[in-house]
Amino acid sequence: MRHWLGKPVIVYLGEPPYVTLRGVLRKWDAAAGRIVVGHQETGIPIRNIAVIKALAPKERALPPVLHSVGYIMKDRLQFDNAVYFKSAVTVWKGDRLIALNTTLVSHTKGSVTLEDGRTLVKSTHLFVVRSLRG
Repeated sequence: MRHWLGKPVIVYLGEPPYVTLRGVLRKWDAAAGRIVVGHQETGIPIRNIAVIKALAPKERALPPVLHSVGYIMKDRLQFDNAVYFKSAVTVWKGDRLIALNTTLVSHTKGSVTLEDGRTLVKSTHLFVVRSLRG
């Protein structure tokens, strides 16, 4: 077990279908019969472990998710970035929702074209963008 210390691992617990736990193996305590995994230092009894494997670099990264907080786009550069990165945009007109999590295809000084082909005027609509995290 000592060769796993400090390395990203996936721990399979119990019997099939396995419960999995991913993280860095922080401690191995033979006297207590447990290992400690992850930044939350989750203790796992050794008797519950079926398999421990090293995590591949692809498996180490968390999947990208949308930020929970968005911001209102006002500048040309913000619209450029939303088009380029295909960011999720919510469009409002007053208190009415026009489009939820759509992407922008293009924009000009006064208008925006959505992925479904609709062209909306910037001055009468509110564009809220949420970028991807990860």
